[in-house]
Amino acid sequence: MCFPLTVNASELPEISAPRAILMDEVTGEVIFEKNAHEPTYPASTTKILTAIVALENAELDEMIYVDYEPGVPGSSMYILPGESFTVETLVQALMIRSGNDVAEVLANHISGSVESFVDLMNKKALEIGAKNTYFTNPHGLPDEDHLTTAYDLALISRYAMRNPTFREIVSSPSLVIPETKETPEQRIYNNSNRFLWGRGTSHQMLYQGEWINLYYPRVDGIKTGFTNAAKHCLVSSATDNDRQVIAVVLNAERENLYPDSRALLDHGLDNYQLVTLTDEKMLITSVPIVNGTHDNIALFTEKAVHTILPTTVSADFISKEIKIKDVYEAPIEANIELGEIVFYHNDRVIGNTSLIAMESVEFLPFFKRIPITAILLSLVLFLFIAWQIYVFRVRKIRRQAYLRRRMERYQ
Repeated sequence: MCFPLTVNASELPEISAPRAILMDEVTGEVIFEKNAHEPTYPASTTKILTAIVALENAELDEMIYVDYEPGVPGSSMYILPGESFTVETLVQALMIRSGNDVAEVLANHISGSVESFVDLMNKKALEIGAKNTYFTNPHGLPDEDHLTTAYDLALISRYAMRNPTFREIVSSPSLVIPETKETPEQRIYNNSNRFLWGRGTSHQMLYQGEWINLYYPRVDGIKTGFTNAAKHCLVSSATDNDRQVIAVVLNAERENLYPDSRALLDHGLDNYQLVTLTDEKMLITSVPIVNGTHDNIALFTEKAVHTILPTTVSADFISKEIKIKDVYEAPIEANIELGEIVFYHNDRVIGNTSLIAMESVEFLPFFKRIPITAILLSLVLFLFIAWQIYVFRVRKIRRQAYLRRRMERYQ
């Protein structure tokens, strides 16, 4: 991964929280970080991973019948024995209401026990690349072994936001759960993320010297968290035109949580541009190939490559280097790496991808590589030479016979 060119230090956001990170969603490049790799308590931001594991291991319309009363303290949907909900409704309640009881019910339904479900969570975290994450529960209540980092949470969130259902849920400002026999009134919950709806005097923050609403139209997720041990945490996503950034603020004081988060989001969206260096499967060049069914082989980019540059930096100075052999030898399989294209900005690597062939090239024996016209000409030449040899020998035999007859007459 290549880190982007940074703007001037004076333009970087001032973050009071002890741990934070800002990541570009498209490229995964880190724009800003502060102690982003230090392990810490994540509180309910844990549920981002809980939700994506649930969505990937259950159908949305699966009905879950609850035959016990979840005994998890803290934020709750207040599920009662005898109630039934779809997986989709429970994931909504997990992310919007931040129900700890919901996390337990989903875990038991999907894996049979909380412990088995947590194993799935930790396995998924490693698959995503969150190497410094280890969870002991699906809700985020304090445990000295329940730890992650701001960087890992950004990776997990970037992965989760590519799931359309997850993305729709975390962008919802509220949730209405219809009444049940056990709970005869509707349950109406505002999203714990006040970026999605917070307006009015009781939902304001001091930002850049003035009091403004927490509500921010750019924001489309993701999850809050709070415990006494973790303090206030927020993983947020914001999108504007073709740009999306993910900010993680952990262990903040309450009054600084939203200002810190918005400062990161604005910095990422306002000061950087997304640059497409190449599209996927783009033809780059062709090179000679020997002993194959073709004389040349076309090389294409394996994947699209994007980068971000400060808006003050021109993309005109981007250059590229194609690293390939002078000639290739058959056989060659499709989709194997045959070279590389590297992109530079003022001699600094800003992206790269492999060069591959889109189709296989088989080995062709020597006799099959000779064109048919050459074979025919060779055959004609061979027959002509054979005919000349035959004529020469016949003439030689006739001359020898003639000389013998003359000698016999002379004698």
